[in-house]
Amino acid sequence: MDASQVGADRNGHRVQGEAMGAHRARERQDAHAALSLHSIQYLRAVAALMVVMLHLGLQWQRLGYAGPWPGWLAGGVDIFFVISGLIMWITTADRPMTATDFYARRLIRIAPLYWLLTAATVAIMLVAPHAIQSSHFDVWHVVASFLFLPSINTVTGQIEPVLIPGWTLNYEMLFYVVFGLSLRWRAPWRLASCALLLGAPIVWHAWTGQGHGVWLFYTSDAMLEFVLGMMLGWMYLRGGLRWGRLAGWGLIVCGVIALAYFGGLGYARLPSMGVPAFAIVAGALTLERARAVPRWRALHALGDASYSLYLSHPIVLSASEQLWRHGVVQNGTLARLAFSVFALTLTIAAAWICYRGLEQPLTRFLNRRLRPLIVSRSVASS
Repeated sequence: MDASQVGADRNGHRVQGEAMGAHRARERQDAHAALSLHSIQYLRAVAALMVVMLHLGLQWQRLGYAGPWPGWLAGGVDIFFVISGLIMWITTADRPMTATDFYARRLIRIAPLYWLLTAATVAIMLVAPHAIQSSHFDVWHVVASFLFLPSINTVTGQIEPVLIPGWTLNYEMLFYVVFGLSLRWRAPWRLASCALLLGAPIVWHAWTGQGHGVWLFYTSDAMLEFVLGMMLGWMYLRGGLRWGRLAGWGLIVCGVIALAYFGGLGYARLPSMGVPAFAIVAGALTLERARAVPRWRALHALGDASYSLYLSHPIVLSASEQLWRHGVVQNGTLARLAFSVFALTLTIAAAWICYRGLEQPLTRFLNRRLRPLIVSRSVASS
């Protein structure tokens, strides 16, 4: 090896080192941009708790309750979708990023914990099938669940994976595919291209009425809630939403009222739940602009653990109900209220343990081990 080759190698290592340094700095900026919005962290916690409370109703039914349950709590998912579009926009705006890097970041953030909990659920299905009340083992259903592909749950008859909350991740993954492709364009064109690619199939289906199965799943108007979040991110970074704290609280209150009134009644999802979710998130960002967001450490911490809470809560709620049913008197409202306190406490505690013991370590490990390989290859190819 001659001196020129040595110099070239050293220069290559230096360039890759500089790229990794810039990459890590951008990663810290992205994390700060997302986590510095305290109101959004609070909303993530609230949205996850709404979904938990929705599914708590199923456990009440298993304990003999036959009354109504607030279906509008499903709007927590719509709040998540709007927040997802918002965060994707904020963490990529005006930052050079390849689609490959974006996909790696999202896969590392979303997939490991989901795959682990899915694998645990499948293992329980095989070892103790009676313990899983919402699904039975089916090879294609399991494979599709790991691949984020829509498939029919043979027990419920719905398009949902083995780990039932993962149905929203099928939407998330499609959004990430489209958003990653749009990164080559500037902000206005990026927003327009995502709206077109996600909205055109929805419009076509609404116009023709054609479609079934997976196509029908992906033409849900819930996909446009990601675009609403992107619009909020665009407005926020351009200095908008300076309407004051009164307007911020007004948007939140109106959004909650609209969600409680229209949500869960069978109307189209975008107007009945997506638009109220948009108003709630817009109100939170307006309060953020007005510096009117208090600092609540416990709620912020729960927002940090919201993904773990969202994925793990069906398993913990089901286990809580089975433990309660075999050891405690179930009949009566007071007994079910006591069960709710027990189940929610156990669910939140398990989510925090999952977050600190699995989600955080896995994400950090993979970011250290896998992301550098992707970045170095990206630098080498360029």
